[in-house]
Amino acid sequence: MFSMLYFPVVSALATPAPCAHSALSGRFLDTLLDGKLNAASQLASRWADEAGNAEFAPHALQLHADLQLMLGIEVEAEENYRRSQKLIRSSKHAIRTASCRNAAWQAFFRHRLGTALACFSRVADEPEIEPARAVEAYFGIVCVLYELGRTSEAADALDDLFERVERDLDDVAGHWHALLATLRFDLAVQMEVRNATALRDHVYWQSGLSSERVPRPGQGADASVDSLARAVFGVRSPLLRARIDYLQQLRLAACADRDAIGELQRHLQWSREQGIGDYQRTLRLEIALATLAGAAPHLACSILEPLHQIGRNGTTGHRQLEYLYCSAKTRQAEGRAQESLQLYSRYALVAMQCLREDSQVRAPFLQRSAKASPQLDDVGARLPAKYRRAYSYVLDNLDRRDLSVREVAAEIGVTERALQSAFKNFLGLSPTELIRRQRMERIRAELTDRSYSSDRGVLGAASKWGVQNRSTLVNGYRKQFHEAPSETLER
Repeated sequence: MFSMLYFPVVSALATPAPCAHSALSGRFLDTLLDGKLNAASQLASRWADEAGNAEFAPHALQLHADLQLMLGIEVEAEENYRRSQKLIRSSKHAIRTASCRNAAWQAFFRHRLGTALACFSRVADEPEIEPARAVEAYFGIVCVLYELGRTSEAADALDDLFERVERDLDDVAGHWHALLATLRFDLAVQMEVRNATALRDHVYWQSGLSSERVPRPGQGADASVDSLARAVFGVRSPLLRARIDYLQQLRLAACADRDAIGELQRHLQWSREQGIGDYQRTLRLEIALATLAGAAPHLACSILEPLHQIGRNGTTGHRQLEYLYCSAKTRQAEGRAQESLQLYSRYALVAMQCLREDSQVRAPFLQRSAKASPQLDDVGARLPAKYRRAYSYVLDNLDRRDLSVREVAAEIGVTERALQSAFKNFLGLSPTELIRRQRMERIRAELTDRSYSSDRGVLGAASKWGVQNRSTLVNGYRKQFHEAPSETLER
């Protein structure tokens, strides 16, 4: 995923400044923007070690975990996220936001896109969230939508993100603006390459591309990819500048400019030196697509060569789509028709599986059905495996008025105190609060369902989900959604 290059910068920009160790955090951001990711990782590690129990300790550990996640050190990253959450002392809201945010990025890097979208949406909808953290969540939503092939929605979400930065953030140094302008150019180039005539059989992407969106409208009638390139001309940070220059060369390669491959290889070498394994893989696939679009399948073949061993491990899902497609195209160009057909058949099957899964995450979070899907939602993703069973039990029994915390704890063989502690540490909620919130969400989903008859009233929806008392319903509903259930029903 190309967006992983932006992730640590977004994370650093979203870290609350008053809580940060200013000298080191400023140096950390500068090191990132200079493109020295290994050095930034060392700084983050040092900062986390020095934090102890200081006020900025949770943020130090979180930034360290973010770099570890980007570098593929997932186990250590998950542990540091947990340590970070345990050190939060400010409020349950802060724990809840941090745990959901951390789960979102972990799900995204593991290509669990439905879970990531649910988590980012939850963070963005949190009341009283810091503006920079909200912007980070919306950035994550843009990234997920793109990976889902929903390019038009991603472009619209990016326009909204620009407006949020302008409205809610004091971008004195212009870092947010430079980053988002680079991301906009990046998305436009990605769409331009995939819209090439030679790649029209890339069915997964073609299902989400439309000709009027390439070039990208949104900054006026002439908002072509060239105009977006001009918009990032003044970006000076080495990290973003390197990505912009790489994208310029990628466009040239897609237009059959053979001289571009040398510059593309240099950026690939830089990523290798920084130890960003997954980003290297993304670069190889992007270069392969561009050279296929530019009628140079022999170059695509050589670029893909290091990925072939990984491609034989049986990995499926979004992670394999581009690899299978590019491999099928290069085999076809080499005259190996049977191998090409087999690879394209695998690609088509994985594409259909992905499209089918993706269709399950189209509805807004609050409008999903109660006993939804086997994919983890934003709450389940934040809990350790043992306590996910407790959460699943809660969801399966929400309609029971007599559901109790003691019963849930007994179901998974722990004490009530252990259950309370785990839920507060990982979710920022007690089990009782979680049950209430989940019930209110199900009631809201009922009331907003077009098929729901208003004649049944709000108590009809409430009783379906174990709430019999009107005052309990109204107080809990208003606290969570800032309106009465009757107001929701009337809309």
